[in-house]
Parts: sequence; structure tokens; C-alpha cells
Amino acid sequence: MSKYSSLKSVRKWILLVLGFVLIILSIQISKKIIDSNPPPRRKAENTLKEVYTLQVKNGPYQVQIPSNGVLRAYKRIQITARVQGVMQTIQPLFKSGQQYSAGQTLAKIEASEFRANVIAQRAALYNQITSVLPDLQLDFPEVYSQWSNYLKSFDLEQPTPQLPDMAENVRLFVSGRGIISSFYALQNLEQTLTFYQIKAPFSGVLVSANATEGSLIRPGQELGEFIAPGDYELMVALPKSYINNIGTGVSVALRSIDTNQKYTGVVSRINAKVNSQTQAVEVYIRVKDPALKEGMFMEAAIDALAFEDVFAVERGLLNGSEQLYVVENNKLVLRKVTPIHFTETLAIIRGLKDGEELIAQPLIGAYTGMEIKTVPFQQNN
Repeated sequence: MSKYSSLKSVRKWILLVLGFVLIILSIQISKKIIDSNPPPRRKAENTLKEVYTLQVKNGPYQVQIPSNGVLRAYKRIQITARVQGVMQTIQPLFKSGQQYSAGQTLAKIEASEFRANVIAQRAALYNQITSVLPDLQLDFPEVYSQWSNYLKSFDLEQPTPQLPDMAENVRLFVSGRGIISSFYALQNLEQTLTFYQIKAPFSGVLVSANATEGSLIRPGQELGEFIAPGDYELMVALPKSYINNIGTGVSVALRSIDTNQKYTGVVSRINAKVNSQTQAVEVYIRVKDPALKEGMFMEAAIDALAFEDVFAVERGLLNGSEQLYVVENNKLVLRKVTPIHFTETLAIIRGLKDGEELIAQPLIGAYTGMEIKTVPFQQNN
């Protein structure tokens, strides 16, 4: 009996310990479950969306047409040979980048053979005049001294002087001796002789050279290109609808694409022809500045249209019904406006009053009656 009682007592204690452990575990599990529950949510506050706004201030607006082109020298010539011969070596050499003064020799073509022919023709004319002097002394003694002095001034190495002034009877006499026809034939040869020496028509720079000293030059061959630096033209193509609002003499703001430097030009010419493919008209802008170079890529902003009592807004603010949102009592209201002109980014409109407030940037999810908090928009000047 004692053994049985002992086992029963042990069993009782084991059950008591197990029960105590289960109670403790239950308390711990319950505590963790309670801790894991989320805290009660606070009621969301009714926050207003901040929106940038600006005030309407109607006034004049000048529409500028952005366009671009390449600078070309206003004064430029293509140097073309009119005679044949070997190009001679002179100083300075015929090289690109070489500067010349007005009247300075650009290139010289060997002309000894042709010059000898001209001298021979001068000698022939000299002999013709000499042969008629005795007849002039007999028939027209009043002009004999005049023709005698003409022969004294005659130099076979120099250009032929003009014939003396003649009365009609003397002209008929010397013409019958072939003097006048010989004189003008000689004038033609002397003019051709000047083509063997090419001179600069103005001070400038040789920008291209297609021939070198010692090469054979043929008539019609292009020898190079000569320009006057510092004076340029910019050709831009503008829509024909704007041309009536542009006139010669109008100032144009220019900007170099590479250096971002700004210059001022003047509309010098407007073409009368419309390009049939692009429906554009060529407008030429003249600009003078020693810092400019031919071939520079320039951007021009031409004042084409002017409007009064208008306001410029971003094109994205307008919807398809030509309406935009204005702010009244911190609420959005759609307002009908009248677009006058569109640029790449702006819409020029009428229909708003001075002092009215409108949103400055497109607002996603905007609707009539939406409450907002306005924030003044700082525009960059």
C-alpha cells in the first residue's frame, strides 16, 4: 500500500507542475497576441494639395520666330581665269588664309607671248598714224600739231593713249586709212592682257585656293574664293504667312550655337519667291562683327507678330475645349478663353482679367470645385 501511495503522490505533483507550466505558457502566448495587434488607426486629416499659381497681367506680347542658318560673307567673289597660261610665283603665295589689300595682285599668269603680240599691234598702229601725218599737214594743217604730239606721247611698252578729239571731216579721213579700227582692235587686246594679272577688288582674305604656282591655267578654271571678313549675311527660311509682318531694316537678335555669344543683325533682303516645297521665303540678315567667321552656325529670333492685351500661358494648361483652370476662393473653376497664337511651348490667350489667379502648371486629377492650397509661382525673367 505504501508503494502505491507513493506513486500516486508523484503523479499528483507531476500533474501540478504541468498545469502550472501550461498556465505560464498560455499567459505568454496571450501577451504576444495582444502585442501583435495593430494600434487603432487615427482618423485621416483632410489635407489640401499645394498648387503653384500665378496672377494674370495682360499686356503686349511680341512673337519671335526661331530660325537658324550658316553665315556667309556679304562680299565674296569666285576667282575665275579668263585666259590660258602658267601660273607664276609671286609674293605673297596664292594660299588659303592669305590676306590682301584692295588692288593687290592675287595671281599672275605668264603672258610674255601675248604681250609681245600687243606690242606688235601698237607698233602697227604707230606706223599707220605716221604714214598719214604728211596728208594731215596738207589737208588739215590745223590738227597736224595735235596728231604730231600724239605720236610723241606714244610708248610701245605702255597702254595706248586715246586718240585726239576729231572733227567729223578728220574722223572720216583717218577712218578711211584704217586707224580707228586698228585702235579699237588694239584696245581689245590690251583689255585681254589685263586678265593675265588678277587683283583684289577689295581688302579681304583668300578662303580657298584651287591652283598652285607652276600649274597650267585654262579659261573658265576656278582658282579660288575671296571674301571680305567681318561683314556677313545669314539666310533663314521663314513661313510665308509671317513675311508681311517683316520688313527690311528690322533688328534681329542672333546667337552663336557653339559659343552662345549674342550679336545684333539687320534684315537686309527678303526674297520675292516662295519655295514651292516648303512654302517658306528666304530672308537675309546682315551682321557685322570682327569676331564672326564664315560658316558659323547661328540662331536668329525675328520679331514677326505683335499682340496687345494678351497673356501667355503654357500650352499644356489648355484643354481641347480651350478652357483652363482659374482659382476662386481656393477652388478650381474652368474658364473659357480665346487662343490668339501658339508657339512651341506657349499659348497667347485673351479672356482673362488682370489680377485673376490661375494654376501655373498642369495638375493631374484636377476637377471643378477641387479645393487647393495656393503657392505663388516665381517666374524666371
